[in-house]
Amino acid sequence: MPEHPASPRTTGTGTAGTTPDVAIVSLYPRLGSRHDGDSGVASYTANLAHALADAGLAVCVVAPVLEGEPAVGHDGPVEVRRAFTSGRPAAVRDALAAARATGAAQVHLQFELFLYHGASGLPVTVAALAHHRRAGAPLTLTMHQVVDPAKVTAEYTRMHRIGVPPVAARAAIAGVQRALPRLASTTIVHEPAFERLVPGAVVVPHGIEVPEPGSREGARERLGVTGDALVAMSFGFVAPYKGLETVLTAATMTQEDVQVVVAGGTHPRLAAQGDDYEERLIATYGHRARFTGFVPDTDVADWFRAADVLCLNYPEPHASSGPLALALAHRTPMVLSPRLAEVIGVPALSVGGRGEAADWAARLDALAADGGALAALRGRTDALAADRTWPAVARRHAALYEAVDDAALPAPTATHSQEVTDERSTDPADHAVA
Repeated sequence: MPEHPASPRTTGTGTAGTTPDVAIVSLYPRLGSRHDGDSGVASYTANLAHALADAGLAVCVVAPVLEGEPAVGHDGPVEVRRAFTSGRPAAVRDALAAARATGAAQVHLQFELFLYHGASGLPVTVAALAHHRRAGAPLTLTMHQVVDPAKVTAEYTRMHRIGVPPVAARAAIAGVQRALPRLASTTIVHEPAFERLVPGAVVVPHGIEVPEPGSREGARERLGVTGDALVAMSFGFVAPYKGLETVLTAATMTQEDVQVVVAGGTHPRLAAQGDDYEERLIATYGHRARFTGFVPDTDVADWFRAADVLCLNYPEPHASSGPLALALAHRTPMVLSPRLAEVIGVPALSVGGRGEAADWAARLDALAADGGALAALRGRTDALAADRTWPAVARRHAALYEAVDDAALPAPTATHSQEVTDERSTDPADHAVA
């Protein structure tokens, strides 16, 4: 791995005083947890950081300040520095400055729109990456969210609660997706379908965990799942972009014994906006489905063991699915919306038809009536898991870090205090989004 000229370093220990091989800028769960936080990106980063550490790299995560968490802590071999405030336009700028201060040989930014700030922060973020390209170590950018601008319609902005006209949203999304990869040494996307939207991007799949052994019967007993009904689950934050209404409507149409479970609580962004989306779903479908609310980390594995099938009905996927990765880890069969099946390249997992409520009802009835169909679905799900284990994903990341040609990038010479001063007087051209 190329050496950053900041300071002497030891590798692979992750202990205090070690100069990191890589500083990852991201949300991060509370110490000791994997599935905690306001975004699936936090869980993703925890798994990636630990897998990189297991592969021998010294890893530091630069994360937002979080009440009750130390400014500097250790999550096993991973150092966690809570060094910037999320929700501010300058969040990414401050995070990159903190990453440079670690002296890491590589910086890796986990990014999606509105993960760190609102729309007003996007020009500041572009300027911050332009500055980092001049002053910092090679930067890898993972785009967790990739949107086809042509799909940004009035329905899309309504579904995602985007408070600007579609034409403005299309322009902003297209501009960011063009600008940010140009300022990174390497750009990663998670699915082949996103590669064409980000020229030059490299596909590295979302990793999957290796769960602890456990029984379906024990999980069902702990969760209070009784009877012989087919348990069809949606998992994760409750939000409009997941197409939950379609699956819930299907639950009212099934002829076989089917229990739909919505395992998860309101998406934090909706909660912050005072959006009562989940409450309206409960009022409409609560008589026919079980809504669990927030699922604690200790219950995640149990829900994937207890469920017979995971239903993922994203109408227009813009990211790899964290619940999909969990289903692969736990060998939970999946049924996907036609568009999600297309994006990940597994048409055999599609619900079929146009993905309407009647299509979902028919597929759930078929699975409830025929155990052989469920076993066949599990086989197709298992086939998708190949090469997606976290160790394999970490090895791919390490190879990408190693391959970065930092000879083409200027060596960082400024001190941390000079960086902050210089960045705040950035040339106006650096603030262009497109």
